[in-house]
Amino acid sequence: MQNISKEDYVIFNKTTKKSIDSYDIVYHYTSIVEFINNGFKLKPNEEIVCVAELSIEEQMKHSEAIENCK
Repeated sequence: MQNISKEDYVIFNKTTKKSIDSYDIVYHYTSIVEFINNGFKLKPNEEIVCVAELSIEEQMKHSEAIENCK
């Protein structure tokens, strides 16, 4: 997928099995490091997940949403 990189991450809700943000929002790993360094805390049901590790269906939704924003 052209809009998906191993350097891109989402904040993922473990309960709903979906990103907490809209599909067009992904974070480069450097942004995640900056968030954490600035005191960002995940909620108990959240985790940071590489977009490339999501299901193909979820990857396609992110890729299409990013493409539509170009």
